Amino acid sequence: MSRERLHPDVVLKHYSPNVSERVAPISLIVLHSTESANVPDSASDLAGVAGWFAEEASQVSAHVITDADGHSARCVPDRLKAWACMAFNSASLNIEQIGAAAQSSWERREWLETARWIAQWSHAYHVPIRLGEVRGEAVTRSGIVTHKMLGISGGGHVDPGEGYPLADVLEEATRIKRKKF
Repeated sequence: MSRERLHPDVVLKHYSPNVSERVAPISLIVLHSTESANVPDSASDLAGVAGWFAEEASQVSAHVITDADGHSARCVPDRLKAWACMAFNSASLNIEQIGAAAQSSWERREWLETARWIAQWSHAYHVPIRLGEVRGEAVTRSGIVTHKMLGISGGGHVDPGEGYPLADVLEEATRIKRKKF
């Protein structure tokens, strides 16, 4: 019988120069989609996005990237602000997930890896595992949000899309946090 993995599986560390100092406490975990394709049984999908984040010209970054194999890449240390969601960068930790907003389903292994990050960060930074809320450029309820939920102040994005199993991710993150901490 195999043991359940409760910690994220970081298979790649490729740090981005596109960071700055935080000026607000962490109160949000923001979920994104990369708008790129998963490469099965390979870290090349993670390496491709991490490589883009490593280009100064891209002017973007995220703390971690997850893929459909259930692996992660680390791109920005938690203590720094990633450049992922405009007005909310300083208050957030960001997870880019290999996939597209238009896809109708997400691989369970990927969203389980995302749930592991949520559980870990919830414990470390006291971000509740619940839906967060924002109004304008202000966080009105700490928690977990999609990039789309941030509206125009977050960049006006639509990811990770209608097919994303957000309720399942939050339920799994809660379960993992209870087992782990």
